[in-house]
Amino acid sequence: MLISIGRIKKDYIKTGTREYLTRIQRYSPIEVVEVKEETGANIPIAKVLEKEAQGILKSIKQGDFVIALADKGKHYSSNKFAEFINELSAAGKRRICFIIGGAYGLHQKVLEGADLVVALSPMTFPHELARLVLLEQIYRAFTILRNEPYSH
Repeated sequence: MLISIGRIKKDYIKTGTREYLTRIQRYSPIEVVEVKEETGANIPIAKVLEKEAQGILKSIKQGDFVIALADKGKHYSSNKFAEFINELSAAGKRRICFIIGGAYGLHQKVLEGADLVVALSPMTFPHELARLVLLEQIYRAFTILRNEPYSH
């Protein structure tokens, strides 16, 4: 499951995410939940993060393994990420929830409630692009685990 803040607005990212969702579904079902992005010029950032966190937390179920994406998270190579996903599966984790925050990131209670915090890169990405990169890495993990060629 992928929980993210807001809808994708840029066409090239919509196209890419659709492509990777289709590829991932060959290996595993995947659900995408888009939580309402809080906007408004006069809304304090803390209030935005709090409201978005409420929507995120409603989407998580008991027993989910929750991975939040944040710049201060753990870094994985593609191969190590694939190994980690395989270990979760072998441990009987039925549903993995990846969480991508909005323009201001994630509320502290989402980060603290996560089983793991992962960084996609030392660089910072817009949240729409982070979704595309994450989906690509999930797809890549499946191809690595099955020793399938990726793009040859």
